Amino acid sequence: MAQYLFKGGYENQSGSVKVMLLLFHFEDENKVHFIYSPHLDLTGYGNNIEEAKDSFAIVFEDFVDYTLKKKTLSKVLTGLGWELKGSDKKPKKILAPSITSVIKDNEYVSEIFDKYPVNTYHQEVGLPSFI
Repeated sequence: MAQYLFKGGYENQSGSVKVMLLLFHFEDENKVHFIYSPHLDLTGYGNNIEEAKDSFAIVFEDFVDYTLKKKTLSKVLTGLGWELKGSDKKPKKILAPSITSVIKDNEYVSEIFDKYPVNTYHQEVGLPSFI
């Protein structure tokens, strides 16, 4: 299997928390490439894998930036099934939901597996430490 890397993260003066994301790469019937994060429900796409990775990096950065500005990052993550151990302002540990619960709770993820050959991989990314 080819190695697909998402180089991304979020750094600020408060530091960041490293999380390991499960990412899917698949190509649809129109030859459009997708990178999808089921744990964040974010998608990037392009005419090839590089464009899809670049698109996903932009989407990820926009997601973090927007939810930080709105002060909703912890609320969005918990809504997606993430667990924040400690306080909302200073979590000691951030846990993503299991992939089996994501597949069970998200019809779109099941549809991806049913319709397309999917490559999966894990990538470490940074989230702000003060979420």
